[in-house]
Amino acid sequence: MIRLVAAEWLKLRTLKSFWICAGTALVFTPAAATLSGLLAAGVLQTVIIVLAAVVPGSEYATGTIRTTFLAAPRRIAVMTAKALVAAVVAAVLGAVCLMLAYVVVTLVDVRYGTVVSRSAVDIGHCVLVALFAFAVTLAVKHTASAVSLALSAVLLVRLVLMVVSMMVGADPSTASWNL
Repeated sequence: MIRLVAAEWLKLRTLKSFWICAGTALVFTPAAATLSGLLAAGVLQTVIIVLAAVVPGSEYATGTIRTTFLAAPRRIAVMTAKALVAAVVAAVLGAVCLMLAYVVVTLVDVRYGTVVSRSAVDIGHCVLVALFAFAVTLAVKHTASAVSLALSAVLLVRLVLMVVSMMVGADPSTASWNL
């Protein structure tokens, strides 16, 4: 299993899209945090969805998934290694981006710092969103479709929770689900 995880990590870090997504998250999450801590989490989750969809989607797009399954015929082990890499990358990228966002926000305006400082919840959310996007990509086997479906589902859940929260009279900006 360790060799499969190492192989998946090697495949991921040699993709241009991985570095583009990581750079985008590292630049735009702190920049968005200066406007709103909730916007920063939204930007981060969008980049995480794209990144998690790229993990299996890039191999399906190029057809190299067949070679992967020839080299390691246990498909469940291969997909578990891919999911593990996607989850760890999402957690690390989320932690780094949220720490940068917190530093930038506390320098600009202290009141947004409390929203961004819920890092443990946000990192857990990043991992769950990454695994969801990964699963959607496995189901549709197409990166663009998976990103569209996963992003739509995540945003729809957020919208529904916000409407329900408003209907019961809670302030949606302070709700614990508002990531």
